[in-house]
Amino acid sequence: MTKVRVQSQRSTIDRMTSTSCFIGLGCFLVLVQTLAPAKAAEHSVFTHKNASSVLGQLVTSSTLVWESYEPKDATQLQFAVEGGKYVTEDEHYPMYVCRVPIDGIQVSGHTEKILQRHVCLAAHYKHGKYDNFDVLMNKGHLGKVGWRHWRKFDAGVPVGAIRIGDDSYIGRHRAPSQPNKDGVVTHWGADFNLGHLEPVGLGKIRVIEAEREKYYDDGEVLVETEPFRYELRDIKLDRLRTDIQENMTELVTRRLENLEDKYSTVETILSYTFNYNQYWGSHEGVARGLPTKIFEKDEAVPAEINWALKHTEKRSENKAVHTKLWPGTAINVTLRGNYVTLEAPYSGKLFAFYYGSEESVSRKISAEVRKSYLKEVKLEFSPVYWIENGTLVPTTTTTTTTSTSTTTHATTTSTKEPTPINEPPLVHMKDNGVQHSGPDTLEKTLHDSPSSNELNSHEAPENMSSNPAKDVALAGFGVNAAGSTFIAGSTSLTLLLTLFLSL
Repeated sequence: MTKVRVQSQRSTIDRMTSTSCFIGLGCFLVLVQTLAPAKAAEHSVFTHKNASSVLGQLVTSSTLVWESYEPKDATQLQFAVEGGKYVTEDEHYPMYVCRVPIDGIQVSGHTEKILQRHVCLAAHYKHGKYDNFDVLMNKGHLGKVGWRHWRKFDAGVPVGAIRIGDDSYIGRHRAPSQPNKDGVVTHWGADFNLGHLEPVGLGKIRVIEAEREKYYDDGEVLVETEPFRYELRDIKLDRLRTDIQENMTELVTRRLENLEDKYSTVETILSYTFNYNQYWGSHEGVARGLPTKIFEKDEAVPAEINWALKHTEKRSENKAVHTKLWPGTAINVTLRGNYVTLEAPYSGKLFAFYYGSEESVSRKISAEVRKSYLKEVKLEFSPVYWIENGTLVPTTTTTTTTSTSTTTHATTTSTKEPTPINEPPLVHMKDNGVQHSGPDTLEKTLHDSPSSNELNSHEAPENMSSNPAKDVALAGFGVNAAGSTFIAGSTSLTLLLTLFLSL
């Protein structure tokens, strides 16, 4: 009976412990979900690409997206497109381009801060402030986005204008200034009113001003200029995470034979092809398929690829092989090579170039590279054999000699065996033409690469902000002022995890 009672008590304790762990785990997961920022939804951005017609051609932007606003993500707005400044006696902060659906139609607007949150002030006659909205994001900071002056006598919609709603584009007009109580003209609040360019007739820009709709014959239109090519430089591999797989591959086999009646030189050309593949990965905000030059260390000529697409070259090589053979003999010669696949994370600096501008925009990125190439081509050959029957030709002496000595004469006799070859042949190989095989430049520079990839792939372009932390209010990107809240949240999450595991 005692034994049964002890088991019952232990079972009760086990159930209580399991229940406590289950409840504790559930609470912990709830806390994790509360502290961790949600993943924002993204939507495509359409731009105007044909200036020869009123309707034009809409093209999906490769660098801009509409992203749902997440107030818990303290770093989200570092990629947002700036629409103006909001200035008061106490505050000076950037406003960002936003949109909200009103009566089933997307309406543009600009953000305003309320305590630690942002709301979207819609350019609509209802002029409401909305908590749920999308923000326009330049995720890669490699699309040049700017406000271009427009007036109704200009020819149609500017190329690259960003579509909003069914038949309009994002525009703005400078807010009027008002004299203060001392008669000095100042401006408080938003310096621009965001609205729409409506391409009806000669066109007009519609904004909300003093809570009323107003139309202007001039203003500014938000335009995106996409790059037409890239350059990748300063490439560094993460050698600790580099994976190299080698596969010895047979390239070509040929027979060298001597069909003449004397000891002579025979030669041939061995030709083979192999695939040289390279793929440099993809990156957020970088246009897929754009021509890209890859500048690798110790490479005189940069490789030319299309970004985010696998690039394959069919390469050919020739090797001249010769040796000396006895009549009626042959050898088989084979070329084998080490076909290598290299995969590694890397960091580098990507430069974007734009039409009509000599300046480029650059930023540091992180991605993964994958290359396949051929190296260490070696020659193998078989023993010498008779062409007639395929049997091997002996290569050691087999003659037997018997000597008899008397006072009058001496005799020597030999066996009647085939004449052997005293030494195996020497087979020579040399390059014939341009050679492409060999260790890849990335493999050669592994010893120069850092042990880990510590470069920040989310840094803003270097020549767009000299000091992002200092100029955040002006540039609209860089270190978000609320970043300390995000770090504190991460620290709390780590502390909770530590306490939970110690229970």
